[in-house]
Amino acid sequence: MRMRIWLLCAALIGMSGTAWAQVQDPIGPAVFDVRATLAGLPKSEGWTPTLPADSEVPNRGLGLQGGAHVYFGGRGAFRFGVGAAFGMGRGTAVPKAGDAPEVTTRVRTLAPQLSINFGHRLGWSYISAGYGRAKVTSEAVVTGTTATTPIVPVDTGWVGAINFGGGARWFITEHVGVTLDLRWHKLGSVAETPTTLAAPRTTLFDFGFGLAFR
Repeated sequence: MRMRIWLLCAALIGMSGTAWAQVQDPIGPAVFDVRATLAGLPKSEGWTPTLPADSEVPNRGLGLQGGAHVYFGGRGAFRFGVGAAFGMGRGTAVPKAGDAPEVTTRVRTLAPQLSINFGHRLGWSYISAGYGRAKVTSEAVVTGTTATTPIVPVDTGWVGAINFGGGARWFITEHVGVTLDLRWHKLGSVAETPTTLAAPRTTLFDFGFGLAFR
C-alpha cells in the first residue's frame, strides 16, 4: 500500500513538474490561425455605388480569416513576432421597400503584422500593427419593377491599409488552442477616375474568434 502511495506521489510530482515547465517555456516558435469574423464594411459613397436616397447599405458582415506568425527574440515572457493574416467579409442589406436596391458589399484584407507578445507557451496576449492592402467591391440589385437606371457597381482595387489591434491565444492541447483578435483597418482614400467615384479614407473594425494550431 505504501509503495502505491509513493508511486502516486511521484507521478503527481512528475506531472506537476512537466506542467510547470510548459508554463515557463517561451512563446513560439510558430502558430497558424483560422478565425470566423464579424467584419466591418464601409458605408460611404465611393466604397458603395451611387444609390437612391434612403437606400440601406450593410455596415457589418460575416467573414473568415487565416494567418501565420513566427516568434523570435525577447526574454522570459516577452517575445517579438512577425506574420500576416488574410481576411474576407461579406454583408447584404435587404431593402424594406420593393423598389429599393439590395446592396452587397465584400471586403478583402491582407494584413502583415509585427507583434509584441506577453505570456508563455500555453497562452499569451499580444498587440500588433502593420501596413497591408484592402479591396472593396459593392453592387446593388433592384428587385422592383419601376427602376430604369442601372446602378454601377464599385470595385476599388487594392488600396493601402494600416492595421492595428491585439488579441490572445490559449492552447488546450500541445497543438490546438483558441484565439481571438480585435483589429482596426484604416483604408486609404481612392482617387476618382472616369469610371469610378472618389472614396474617402475609412476605418473598419473586425472581431475574430477561432482556432490556433502549432
